[in-house]
Amino acid sequence: MKAVGLITEYNPLHNGHLYHLKQAEKSTEADIAIVIMSGNWVQRGIPAIADKWQRAQAAIDAGADLVFELPFYYAAQAGDIFADGAVRLLADLQAASIVCGSEHADTDFIDLAKQAPATDGDMTFDVKNQTYASNFAAALQAKTGFQLENANDILAFSYAKAILKQKLQGRLQLLTIPRVAAGYHDDVLNNGRIASATAIRKALADEQDISAFTPMKNLKYTDYEEKLFELLKYRLSTDGLGQIRSVYQVNEGMEFLIKQAIEKNPLNFAEFIAMIKSKRYTFARLHRVLVYILLNIKVDQMNLAMQNPYHRLLAFTQAGRAYLHEKKKQFQLPIISHVDQKIANKSLNIDYKAGLVYDQIMGIKDAQDIKRTPIQA
Repeated sequence: MKAVGLITEYNPLHNGHLYHLKQAEKSTEADIAIVIMSGNWVQRGIPAIADKWQRAQAAIDAGADLVFELPFYYAAQAGDIFADGAVRLLADLQAASIVCGSEHADTDFIDLAKQAPATDGDMTFDVKNQTYASNFAAALQAKTGFQLENANDILAFSYAKAILKQKLQGRLQLLTIPRVAAGYHDDVLNNGRIASATAIRKALADEQDISAFTPMKNLKYTDYEEKLFELLKYRLSTDGLGQIRSVYQVNEGMEFLIKQAIEKNPLNFAEFIAMIKSKRYTFARLHRVLVYILLNIKVDQMNLAMQNPYHRLLAFTQAGRAYLHEKKKQFQLPIISHVDQKIANKSLNIDYKAGLVYDQIMGIKDAQDIKRTPIQA
């Protein structure tokens, strides 16, 4: 059996994702579609609008055959780590190809990645206090002429780099399809039937009807920021500088900036984040770091988790089950389908903690991991 892989967040799953899934299967003539989907926290370091089980069910309903969770230690990360982890999982699951959306679908991203500056040492940064991504994009444009600025192009480029890094070229094909209708960060609904996830979330917050744009039902908006801020205030007020400094990706004196800001008693999360925002740190990076602090994830814990990945199965069809049975001897990583307290405390420790905090912030009573079994269709 031949599998095509899709790397997703589905926050929420919308009509553009339906198009992506259908085109992926059509263009590759695959027997099944494997979806690697962010869990309860997405790349920008914010909680998903619906939990991973709701979104996995939506993926199966849309035509996916296997849905695996992209663990927190890959999902809530900068693009390169996000892509590297997802590609690693799909390669181990023996996917023949990855299909992703792109604003420039005619671009050979593998070739572009080969030409890219390989290390920081290959780049000259003319603009100080800019983000690494901005400086890298400028260096890439100077070298290749390609302007890497659109969200889906950036992800496609990251997947290409991951394929090259893991020496998967020839074994795992990267295909791109044009992103249709809505831009990734468009924040308003249009007159068609395809809108960005950003626009759908904003419309949901504004109590607009989103039924024309997503097949997901019973979505509700939760104002997570203030609940998150209450938990953060306690952590930041009680932890010392040394404790904050030991958290993953807290560097460059960031702990002083964060500690000073919280001691000024900001009124809300928006005011707090504005105090620590600068050209050097994107909102996404700050969100991620603050969640790492909240979860108290140390550098060695994160590194150990990334060195010991696994496949967390969320949902499958009968075709997906048949594929797993056929290919299981080729998998190097363990497949986890049932989670007890022992597994939660060890292999899934970071995701388990992230799920508990997600439940608290989003007001969810159902456990995200313990005793939950994969959805069968």
